[in-house]
Amino acid sequence: MFEVAEKYDATMGRWSRQLAPLFIEFAVVRDGDAVLDVGCGTGALSSNLVRMTGAAKIVGIDPAEGFIAAARKQISDPRVTFEVGDAQQMPYADASFHRALALLAMNFIPDQPRAMREMRRVTKPGGVVAAAMWDNSPANELIQCFWIAARELDPNLKRPSNVPGSNGSAEILSKLFGGAGLTALNVSPLTIPCELASFEDYWRRYLTGVGPIGVYVVALSDERKAALKEQLRENLFGNRPDGAVHASG
Repeated sequence: MFEVAEKYDATMGRWSRQLAPLFIEFAVVRDGDAVLDVGCGTGALSSNLVRMTGAAKIVGIDPAEGFIAAARKQISDPRVTFEVGDAQQMPYADASFHRALALLAMNFIPDQPRAMREMRRVTKPGGVVAAAMWDNSPANELIQCFWIAARELDPNLKRPSNVPGSNGSAEILSKLFGGAGLTALNVSPLTIPCELASFEDYWRRYLTGVGPIGVYVVALSDERKAALKEQLRENLFGNRPDGAVHASG
């Protein structure tokens, strides 16, 4: 799902780059901080940490070697290090970082409670552990419109975001944090505009197989894929000609 850096950047990466500045402000990264970027992907969060903050040390960790290679190629700041590794068993000493941040990553870690405990372990007392995930409620228009169309064609469909292990609500994320022994929890919505140039631009991003929606789409038969595409187009535009797609996420 997340091995080819170019496909990720063309689909999910664009949203990570928009969301990262809001997430950094939420986590209140300070000058001189040591920051851990958990599930760093191709470096969207780390690159914004370099641009926006005076963090003294930034370490990105991700299990995908292709992502780490891409991140290293894109970011050469001496404060930044990228490492292939597992968030469920991180190779860092206790209390190594002032901030441990996970941007759009928690859902894709097999043992999320263990990863959250690891994030707490490597964070200094009084530090911050923070995570952001897509909102699975109707407020997330970009994702919601896709699953509405998919369910119109398959009423029995159970969307991946509703299966156990998803963290698509403030309540579920809060339970994950609380289960790791974290206290003084603070929850805040981070909203970004999701704008695509055309319907084809919107649809093409799902054909890469990246993310839960991409996995669902590429597994469909050609006939079902075509039907879903037309259902989406009709829901978005009706009888109007195709144009730009504007939504919030």
